[in-house]
Amino acid sequence: MNLSFFNNSFSLLDRKKDRYFLIITVLVFSIFFINVFKPWNIGRWYSDSPLVQFLRLSSYGFISSLVFLFTQFPLRRIFHQQTFNLKNYLLWIFIEIVLISLVYIFLYGNPVGNFINDFLFSLKYTVLGIMIPYTFALLLIYYKKHSEEIEQLQNRLSGTAQNQLLTFTDDKGKPRFSIRCKDFLYIESTDNYVTVNFILEGRLHRKLLRNTMKNMESQLGSESILRCHRSFMVNTQNVNFVQKENKKLSLHLNFSEVTIPVSEKYSPLLLSVLS
Repeated sequence: MNLSFFNNSFSLLDRKKDRYFLIITVLVFSIFFINVFKPWNIGRWYSDSPLVQFLRLSSYGFISSLVFLFTQFPLRRIFHQQTFNLKNYLLWIFIEIVLISLVYIFLYGNPVGNFINDFLFSLKYTVLGIMIPYTFALLLIYYKKHSEEIEQLQNRLSGTAQNQLLTFTDDKGKPRFSIRCKDFLYIESTDNYVTVNFILEGRLHRKLLRNTMKNMESQLGSESILRCHRSFMVNTQNVNFVQKENKKLSLHLNFSEVTIPVSEKYSPLLLSVLS
């Protein structure tokens, strides 16, 4: 387990659904593991029939899950532990293991006899039995949580990019107008002028600007805004149809009936972005 995971692991059980996931994982994994592999010759600890043995071995998983259900919900509310720092998190794990060990002793051991030996014996096998499913559940929760965070970040970045203002300047570098990235469709060049096509209030608009396509490409070129022809630049976010005829590509954009040609020079990059 690397340090970055360990530094974040104490926050993995803040959400109720993650706590339930931990409990269910411990229950299912413990029942399966202990009945299939019978570690530490646990199947020989008692002489009983196969059915009784299955129920007895499965009860270890049920007991652990019930203790976790208690510690992760009622006990956390009692002690107001909605979130953990690292110290409290380690202490809480220790409390859970001790509680499970004590329950095992009172159900299967002899607490009145040699309590210390029984407790140490129970503590040892509780740690060994709980360590695998507990760690496995935390790793899955960690992976799921960070996947959700990455997806949320990507959505925020995507929303920011779409709402970002694009500023169009003339050939002297003087700003002339700005539009939102998601409303920009394409640029078409004619000699020393370019025509900027964009959406405003649901309708297609055009603005003529004195500038060159080369300047536009250096100013606006990005992962989503690409040169596709010597006379065209397009916003790939607004491409809704790609057509191929006789090895020649063409693009159809939202809100526009103009067919945008794609030169062979620009095809590989454009297709990789669109895919």
